[in-house]
Amino acid sequence: MKLSILRQLRRLLSLGLITVTIFSFASCATWTSIWERPMETDIDSNLLVIPGSGGPEDTYVPFEGAVDYTGEAHEGTDIYYVGTGARREQIIVIDAGHQAEGSSAKEPNGPGSEEMKAEVSWGAEGAYSGDEHALNLEVALLLRDELIARGYSVVMIRETANVNISNMARAEIANKYNAAAYVRIHANFYEDTTMQGAMTICHSENNPYPDCAATYDESRLLSERILQAFCKTTGMQQMEIREMDDLTGTNWSKVPTTLVEMGFLSNKSDDMLMATKYFKEQAAKGMADGLDAYFTIMDSRVEAQSEQAAAREEAEAVEP
Repeated sequence: MKLSILRQLRRLLSLGLITVTIFSFASCATWTSIWERPMETDIDSNLLVIPGSGGPEDTYVPFEGAVDYTGEAHEGTDIYYVGTGARREQIIVIDAGHQAEGSSAKEPNGPGSEEMKAEVSWGAEGAYSGDEHALNLEVALLLRDELIARGYSVVMIRETANVNISNMARAEIANKYNAAAYVRIHANFYEDTTMQGAMTICHSENNPYPDCAATYDESRLLSERILQAFCKTTGMQQMEIREMDDLTGTNWSKVPTTLVEMGFLSNKSDDMLMATKYFKEQAAKGMADGLDAYFTIMDSRVEAQSEQAAAREEAEAVEP
């Protein structure tokens, strides 16, 4: 009887130890997998928290609907890629201007505006570069690849020509993601064929639409840095930064934005250069370099503001 009881106790203890061992192993395996994959998203969440970026209050990046980067083009519009590393939280929205078929339907030139403009025009055509919408897209896809390689999160307005999306809707996609920068890619055309060179366009500080006007300083700086870097890498002649308040895609934007006119399709020299693979690759690199330069300045401004705020708090703390 006593022997039987002892045997049962030993058996129970043995089972208990096995259970504890199995539980411990499973727990370790679970936590190991969690820590080995800290950047993966969790169930029942449509927000991604970036570890080590200062706390959850202002470090959320939307990821719902993001696609895996394969280098291939996706159909439709609003195509989102999540970046990596320190620049992951900065979402760059890239708009390859125009599309295969324009739309003459009308939309307001800005929020609450009574002026109505065509939703999206057909774009121009170069003798060597071909259709502007196709040229813009080639550079936009290369810029996408360059920015993803640098760790930025990227949203592509379009990755194919066969879409139908208005200028207002394009800007609203940038607003939806609270884009760190909204880059619109175009090529110029003018009746005077001697006109040549690249320019960038942003709104003026007197833009009649308050949300757009509020981003003037950032948009102007973004335009400056991208134009400088773009012309440096491509060899394109540098023109001015033009301020315009009649562009629908700009007026609806609530985030820093610039429109890049890469060169003149109407100028033989510019047109021949833009037709080359070399130019398109250097154009993407230049725009990415410009974005890097822009964010370096913006980061230093944020750091300076934080230091000033900390100094004020310290001064207030020691006041009698």
